Amino acid sequence: MTVTPVEKLILSHKRAGKVTTHEHVAGAKLVVPESQAAEYAEHYPKVELVVHPDSVVGLWAKRQWCKERYGDHVQMDDDMVCIFRLYRPAGRSSTSWKKVALSAERAAELCDVTADRCRRLGAYLWGFGQHAHPLTYAALKPFRFGGYTPGGLLGIMEGAQYFWPTNLALPDGDDYWVCLLNAHFHRFAFFDRRFAAGFRGTFVAAGGLSEFRYDGDWEAVTRTLQENFGSEVVARSNQGPDRATKRIRNRGRRQITMPYNV
Repeated sequence: MTVTPVEKLILSHKRAGKVTTHEHVAGAKLVVPESQAAEYAEHYPKVELVVHPDSVVGLWAKRQWCKERYGDHVQMDDDMVCIFRLYRPAGRSSTSWKKVALSAERAAELCDVTADRCRRLGAYLWGFGQHAHPLTYAALKPFRFGGYTPGGLLGIMEGAQYFWPTNLALPDGDDYWVCLLNAHFHRFAFFDRRFAAGFRGTFVAAGGLSEFRYDGDWEAVTRTLQENFGSEVVARSNQGPDRATKRIRNRGRRQITMPYNV
């Protein structure tokens, strides 16, 4: 079976010399501002650059710029540490219940195959599990067909009726926004929870969106989502630790509640 490859885009800003995603997903391209292109080219001479105007500021605007120019593609954060397999294959011993890092070539192939499954299902949004931790993997629910998927690895198919308002200038919530739009326009998605991407320093690393973040933004993002999609759909959640990992995951203190079960 022939699988059509998807464009693999790494969205980056002011992190020349600190990008790691290209090491873990083969064939990925770096999407960077024009004024930073020379610096990125110096650090990553073997990685193809996709250059956008400096007027495209912030992750919402960068996602929209990519959406307007590419068909089937995946948008990724620039600080990926790997894509992991979370399940234990049949016949393996209990000691093998650990996440397994995929090679860069296998990770790229996984993206292509997952996008192909999404296309065959007639869906427009695809992704993997929310956490790169085996204890969060539900073996009886290896796939999910709606709800939320993290923006660190966001698969989008051509024809998707998505848009990111560039006038909002918000530093977060772009993944919630597109998941809610997907539910409105397309009703379902395809998330292969057997795998998950791991990242480092998403909220604290130098460069990227860290320079746009401050404490008040989290509440502003939640209010904006509620104003557009309804407070009963975007609910505030307790910022307690995840039961499996004992870590606080939902930093934005919000969750999506759908009116139908997916």
